[in-house]
Amino acid sequence: MDEVIISTKITDDLKKIAPFIDYASFTRIINKLTDYAEIITEGKLASLINFNYRLNASQANMVIDLLVDIQALSKIYTIAQKGKRDLDVEYISNIFSDVNNPGSISSYLSLRNVLENRLSHQIQQYNMNMGKSNTTMSIPLNELHGHVKTFKDLQSSNISISHKAGHGYIAASLHDAYLTILNRFDWWDDKTYLKFFFNEDNSPKKSLNLITRETRLTLFEIDDNVKKVLEYFQSISLFKAKPKVPEHDFDLDEAGSDAKSSKHDSNTINYSDKLLITPFGVQYGQKIDETIDSIFNGDNIKIAVTMNSEEIRRISTGLYQVYKALPGSLTMPQNLIMTKDLVYYLLGQDYGIKKFTEEFIYTDRKVPFARFFPEIKDDIEEFLTRLFIIFFEEVFSSIFRIIRSLDMKQYACAFIIKRIYLLKGEDMPLFGYFLIKAIARHGKIKVT
Repeated sequence: MDEVIISTKITDDLKKIAPFIDYASFTRIINKLTDYAEIITEGKLASLINFNYRLNASQANMVIDLLVDIQALSKIYTIAQKGKRDLDVEYISNIFSDVNNPGSISSYLSLRNVLENRLSHQIQQYNMNMGKSNTTMSIPLNELHGHVKTFKDLQSSNISISHKAGHGYIAASLHDAYLTILNRFDWWDDKTYLKFFFNEDNSPKKSLNLITRETRLTLFEIDDNVKKVLEYFQSISLFKAKPKVPEHDFDLDEAGSDAKSSKHDSNTINYSDKLLITPFGVQYGQKIDETIDSIFNGDNIKIAVTMNSEEIRRISTGLYQVYKALPGSLTMPQNLIMTKDLVYYLLGQDYGIKKFTEEFIYTDRKVPFARFFPEIKDDIEEFLTRLFIIFFEEVFSSIFRIIRSLDMKQYACAFIIKRIYLLKGEDMPLFGYFLIKAIARHGKIKVT
């Protein structure tokens, strides 16, 4: 890969992790970190990254470093546990489902509140260690610059780090994380920010993070970085999946090549996927491609996305109640119509399970969503998977009425999955991968 993705440093990071991270796994990592409402410990983050236990510690750390470099994660520091001489590192996710209006997301508000509470405590600890009489006064940024330099110098020289430098470094990391979450160009005028920090710097460097000295990104820019990385992994996966087209047609010899050249040229593009020239592909390929096109490019999605949120909430909660009480009745005609409407609606959206749950399933406002979602996440995932399986069985019913053999059904499911990947490519909606997961489960195909 010669193209620079974001920067040469990010490009180098991507080249290192591409052999063991693919588009599907990186997408899952991003989905896990989207709207994450709590501070993430190092151990917890490692488990989110290494969700299928396929990575070693070094590989997981390389993925974490990439996320930190694109500022999808902010590092913050705390006093280490007893017996350790260094600081402990924790992380904050800067990935949100609505970067244009993050204040409408409960996880964003919760995370900002957590940071402000920690800053209030850290200001007191900092001023006490500096011997200041007023423990609530804001910290001058020029002091933090000095503490960061001292901390890094002592860290590199393997000398015990003073409490002053340690607490200054902690405050600096909280400053960087808070300004990213604050998501303002004029943060120096924010009343809450002024309670914690006093900024005397009017130079262009004031937009740099105190710890890394990298330019601070907005949540929109971070979201754009995440999309660019996802597009890179998607292009890699499509390149691997794309079969090579032979230079010469297998049924042409030198004598007859001129006579058949026009026929060869007109058909090569249709047979770029060799599955289409198998007996199964010849018989069912066109019908499958037409069905896939009708799912993703037909009028059903356009109609569904115009439905108002209250109607979608009514459908979602109704189907979820049926699923909890009597899941077998989800295939009844009335429920089947609602299932198709909901699936088409979701295929037209650009968010995942968490946003869906918050918008259409979360009803008990007495329980904070940050506590509600982890308890119900697996159940919602199973509920949606069942809906997508029912949807798949319905829209492809004309194919599976003909195919009776279990082996052929499994082959058909694998065929359909590959055709979806090749036909949709980078335009795949997030819930498109839910459809692929449902097809794989229907065909008893093991996916990672």
